[in-house]
Amino acid sequence: MIVLTPPPPAPKVPKLILVRWRAWEVQVPNYDAPSWHLMGYLSEEHCAKISSALETVSAAGDEARTKTHRVYALTGQPGVDPAAARLWIEWQRKHRVAVLRDVTSDVLDGRQPVPVRLIRHAGAGKPGGTLDASLRGYRNK
Repeated sequence: MIVLTPPPPAPKVPKLILVRWRAWEVQVPNYDAPSWHLMGYLSEEHCAKISSALETVSAAGDEARTKTHRVYALTGQPGVDPAAARLWIEWQRKHRVAVLRDVTSDVLDGRQPVPVRLIRHAGAGKPGGTLDASLRGYRNK
């Protein structure tokens, strides 16, 4: 079973180290254009992670920054972590996401995502709704 928890505020987290990762372009109903998101495994925290929308990618393709100011170090070769794959499916359902394409090679090449703007609050009218589209999934032991 996966337990979904919101991430801590971005300023409290310096750089997250993501391994066994991939990047996807998706259409999230809350954004005015398709956005790029990372899915992978946080090596230091031992949990799966789906990022909020990417804002920039380093020229070397080894680091990405989200609209919520989190910085991800993309370590090792891209891959698919089983816990991240399960969380990815849950995240798609929760945010009513349409997956458009795999943009992992674009990230590795240092290409930039299209800027996106929030067009409505993700949880408008719902208690506990959140603006941040990221999720963490911890494995129950």
